[in-house]
Amino acid sequence: MNRSVLELRAGGLPLAHGGADGEWHYRHATRLDGPTVLDHQVLADFLAYETAHGRHVDVVADPALSGWDTWPAPKVRPHPGEFATQCCTHVYADGCAAGLVCHGAPAAAAARILADGMLRPATAVTGRTARDLAAASTWGDPADYFEHVMLANGRCTAPEAVACSRALGRDLTPADLRPGYPPAVRFYFGWPALAARPDARFDGVHPVKIHGDLRLGDALVAVVVHASQHHLITASAERFRERLAVVDADRPGPREWAVAAAAAAERLAARAAAGTQQDPGSPALGARPPEPP
Repeated sequence: MNRSVLELRAGGLPLAHGGADGEWHYRHATRLDGPTVLDHQVLADFLAYETAHGRHVDVVADPALSGWDTWPAPKVRPHPGEFATQCCTHVYADGCAAGLVCHGAPAAAAARILADGMLRPATAVTGRTARDLAAASTWGDPADYFEHVMLANGRCTAPEAVACSRALGRDLTPADLRPGYPPAVRFYFGWPALAARPDARFDGVHPVKIHGDLRLGDALVAVVVHASQHHLITASAERFRERLAVVDADRPGPREWAVAAAAAAERLAARAAAGTQQDPGSPALGARPPEPP
């Protein structure tokens, strides 16, 4: 289907879904007090990306956002971490943004990723075509999405749903997950470094995604694992030992895990930047450096 629909909503949550006729729908939620420069960038990116992939875009906006066609594209791409409350608007008071962006994976997949030293797009991981993967997805993502490694905001809960979906073989949303679910292993990267790469893409849905493989050695800032799953990745994580944080959180829900993991990753990043050897964790979060294998 060579058509997509961008739904602009004031408040609420973002939503990716397929339409009745096979068209790609994405709901983008702005803050209740009005759009920011980041919303302007999202609009410009979505229109440019979809058009470049041969899809005609229809924009359906709330009355409060009816002036969307007058939003100017920013001259300088804004850092998503500068807008704490963004796509999930008022739903999460502290917002989903962080200084880092992330990718989530089930522990078993994370062990393979660490052993390989790279993240690969779904087409490479599964050996299936992008078209086949898109046809099987209930999220409605276009086929070209499966040729990328996709990143989310550092405190976003979507990587949790994606990781559990892969483990269970069916598409889930964060609302489907309850405390006690197996938290995703979260891989954190600096947004500026990824955004500057020639293989970086901006689709108006993700803060950035990478076309093809993403080598960890070049860009990984931190990898955060729940203590209950540490043993599953210990052997594979040895060469990334200095970038590994283990967080012992008690039966976290998706939101609690996303916040705790992002905080541990940012402390690890700050320690690396300062060149010190302090613990990336804190007693409040129960985070600790990995034990010797």
